[in-house]
Amino acid sequence: MGNPVNDLERTKIDLSHQEMDRLLTELESIWQAFTVGPDGPTGVEWLPVTGIAEALREDLGYEDVAEFEDALGGNFSDFLDKLPRIVKKETDGRVYFQILPEPPREEWKATRQTLTIQNRSDLWRVCLKSPHARVEIPELEFEISADGKKHIDSIYNHITQAIFNLGNYVSSTRATMPPDTAARIMETVEQLNVLLDVETPWTWILHDPSGTSVVKPADGVLVEEL
Repeated sequence: MGNPVNDLERTKIDLSHQEMDRLLTELESIWQAFTVGPDGPTGVEWLPVTGIAEALREDLGYEDVAEFEDALGGNFSDFLDKLPRIVKKETDGRVYFQILPEPPREEWKATRQTLTIQNRSDLWRVCLKSPHARVEIPELEFEISADGKKHIDSIYNHITQAIFNLGNYVSSTRATMPPDTAARIMETVEQLNVLLDVETPWTWILHDPSGTSVVKPADGVLVEEL
């Protein structure tokens, strides 16, 4: 059995939310460009890790491989291992990867995935929040709603993005927002910031009608089919 602490270190992604989103959006675009054409699937099922790493580096504007790998915290192949719903294979000494497709709606299996955040290391677990999923933090009666877009990021970055969104909402609507409403929202922002210190355990619950959301590594995650 693996060491949970070591597993968390291996899967930790130390990228800002914005850079992670930019990288994954570009990766998905490259994948779609090769695998889906004007008339449907192209028949391409696997892409070479090395070639796509170079294309991604150039598209994202990294000066060289060293700068790209410094941002990723390692090589691109290892980075792919940290991402949910990506698989790799080796053929004739070359490594290829595949992004697993979302199942058709008739094959969805609704799930509830519950993880108790017990220490700051748990915040670096990678969470794929599907376009259909919502996150509940019952201790705060707080929810990150489904928004129709897939999000892959550390739990830490999911929380910091929620903090940013709430703060930005208050700033942009303060002129018309009732003061008590603004105060309640900013109180939630403060409470979310406290969660990041993990002074006491708290709960991260993924509700997903499609069942395609993933927390990685999955040790300690209670998955219930609904």
